[in-house]
Amino acid sequence: MKKTLIVLCLLSISIIALSKPDQDSIPEVSGNYLDISAGLTFGSLRDMSISPLFYTGLLPAIEIKSWNYFGKNLFTADLDSYNGMYFTSTENDFYSGSANIIDFELSYFRNYDEYVNGVLGHWPGFSLSNYTSLRINSNFGNAAFSFDNISSLNFNYMLTKRWTRKAKEKKFLWLFKYTKKQKEFLLTFKTGLPIYSIIYRPGYTSPGNSTIPDILLPGYEVSGKVFSGMNTNLSLSRILANGNMIRFAYNWDFFTSGKYSLNRLDSSRHTFLFSLVFKLK
Repeated sequence: MKKTLIVLCLLSISIIALSKPDQDSIPEVSGNYLDISAGLTFGSLRDMSISPLFYTGLLPAIEIKSWNYFGKNLFTADLDSYNGMYFTSTENDFYSGSANIIDFELSYFRNYDEYVNGVLGHWPGFSLSNYTSLRINSNFGNAAFSFDNISSLNFNYMLTKRWTRKAKEKKFLWLFKYTKKQKEFLLTFKTGLPIYSIIYRPGYTSPGNSTIPDILLPGYEVSGKVFSGMNTNLSLSRILANGNMIRFAYNWDFFTSGKYSLNRLDSSRHTFLFSLVFKLK
């Protein structure tokens, strides 16, 4: 994690240093971008096939995302990695386990002029996502291993707002004059709703095999779920003169496999990210 932070600091310095001084020439948000992010995820999880207890998660997060604008069309490819711990405590015991999660999503958005009111940009769209989780909790013996895979078709809607903070002359301590440079910002809000999810996970409530499963994962089953949760993203980007950006983002999502599901899975996550966004062309 320390190496990742050092790399992000060096990239942050370079992305600012390469920015041109002429703030009036800041380009439109278009073309291709590469988004590299790091941050931290907090959340909770309950897996009824293993335990009825809610676990609290603390997982460092890494995200790599590609944005590709083609006229009014936007394609994105997003790969997220979360690697950390889930833990909980009772009156007499403390339980903890490792978690390794990979999220992948392909999205398409379309900007429609008739929805634009001069204040906000409107981008409806769809996406295909896949969530893969591997959790190991040695406290549970033969129930230590848990694997989940969830694929979803999602309806998405994104709102964008760009604004300029004009250059102003200021005085420091009412004595020294200085000029605050013009700055460009982009505010983005996205929400997604899983229309249908295919869920692959244990079909039991008390595992009966060894800690290390065989290649066929016996006892696992496939099920379907309509409207299994929700996800949102809120981000603020500072647009530099060369088109690169510095972004702060907050993601929230939750998932449930169903209120009456025998092996119910419930989870929610809050993720805070710092991003460096490079304009490729």
